[in-house]
Amino acid sequence: MAVVAALIVLVGDSQALALIPLLGVMSEEFHLTASQATVVLAILGIVGAGALPVLTRLAERVSLRRFLLLGVAMTTLGNVLCALAPGFTLLLIGRIVLGLSAAIPISLALVREKSTDAHGTNRGLGLVTAAVGVGVAFSFLLGGTVLQLQGSVHTVFWVMAVLAALTFVVGWILVPDYRVQSRTRIDYLGAALLIVGLTLIAVAISYASEWGSGAVLALVIGFVAMGGWVWWELSVSSPMIDLRRTFRRSAVPAYFAAGLFAAVAIISNLAVTSYAEFTPVPGVPELDYGYGYIVLMASLFLMPTAFFILFGGFFVGRVITRIGIKTSFFIAGALTVVGFTFMALGHSEIWQNAVGMGIWGIAYALGSTTANAAFLHAAKDSEASLFSAAATTVTGTIGSLAAPVFTAVLYATAVVVPVNGAKVSVPTAQSYTNLWWVLAAAGVVMLLMAVLHKTVQYQGGTEPQTVIAPDATTGAPTAEVLPEER
Repeated sequence: MAVVAALIVLVGDSQALALIPLLGVMSEEFHLTASQATVVLAILGIVGAGALPVLTRLAERVSLRRFLLLGVAMTTLGNVLCALAPGFTLLLIGRIVLGLSAAIPISLALVREKSTDAHGTNRGLGLVTAAVGVGVAFSFLLGGTVLQLQGSVHTVFWVMAVLAALTFVVGWILVPDYRVQSRTRIDYLGAALLIVGLTLIAVAISYASEWGSGAVLALVIGFVAMGGWVWWELSVSSPMIDLRRTFRRSAVPAYFAAGLFAAVAIISNLAVTSYAEFTPVPGVPELDYGYGYIVLMASLFLMPTAFFILFGGFFVGRVITRIGIKTSFFIAGALTVVGFTFMALGHSEIWQNAVGMGIWGIAYALGSTTANAAFLHAAKDSEASLFSAAATTVTGTIGSLAAPVFTAVLYATAVVVPVNGAKVSVPTAQSYTNLWWVLAAAGVVMLLMAVLHKTVQYQGGTEPQTVIAPDATTGAPTAEVLPEER
């Protein structure tokens, strides 16, 4: 199952990351404004923040396998729509469809459910982390290579659609089914409140500068909906997400840490590639930075990160098992602070970028795996999808803010220059220094999460697992049987 999960993560990373070095080319090819390009990048997280927790919980009650395959099918469809898009509208619809795929959180839940001990979970999640490294390298090299071969962003979408379709076939063959027999009703009101609340909050924060008072109204409605959701989930007998069980010190710091690692990854990838692609303007100190590289060359700046995530993924499971969750958290946060402080102090040379992004790669491999392991360790048998849904609620919201935060920080100290008779805002060298300091500050928050986290003993095997026994003749589900009785 870990192999299939790794393949799904590879596909998921490709759809999320492949557009980062292609942002300028995509804007030209699809005739996008700067705000539209930001929306296209951020919409995956915005949609996912509201929808994925609900889909993950429904999958547990219906069929994890069925919803996982549905998620991969949505990924295929979304990429096909993007490939066919002539402009912004259909491109946005395609990206929204991509955001509705719950394949990644469901695959993580299955890794936990199919593991028998803490080390097995850590090892499986380490393999998933290694797939992230492959995804980073593949995603960025894919776009640059396609453009170098006279292809287009449309071609990149077609390649990702084919990869998703192949993953669907592999999943259909290899993924086992798993579901929790439940006689309780599905909490549709809780699902609706969660989707409305999280989506409105994410959208309002992301586009506050463009919507003005409309964003404030959306934010207020979003918080009211979330307040209503919390009250309802604490009151109803069969909540969509059991807040009393999943929002504890053994899990909440891990949720926030996972979200921070995801957001920092997106922002750092955007920063280092856009810096490498910027053409220096001699004689203008504020704009005399960057290397003027093509997309393929700029993508190489991410290879140190990809290398350490890939190879680190094969070892971090054993590291976490040996030194523990809390220590692993702390080391990952400390490495994040060190790596980005190093880059804030100096990033004009290629080697400085390589060292800084390499340190970040080690931090991500250890920290992201630890975050996922922490909340999955806290889950009893049959609760993995419950904790995965709760994690997606937090991580999706934080991750959806990555692109808007990048844009806000980058252009906060931009200068206005005339280009072809029009005035254009251009980031300065100081803009990138500010970005690296912001990411170093995120590392400090990760350290705080490490301090707040309360490690619990691995909960696997502490609760009897309920399964459905098939009839020997018809194969139909006939009775609930505990593993001890089989």
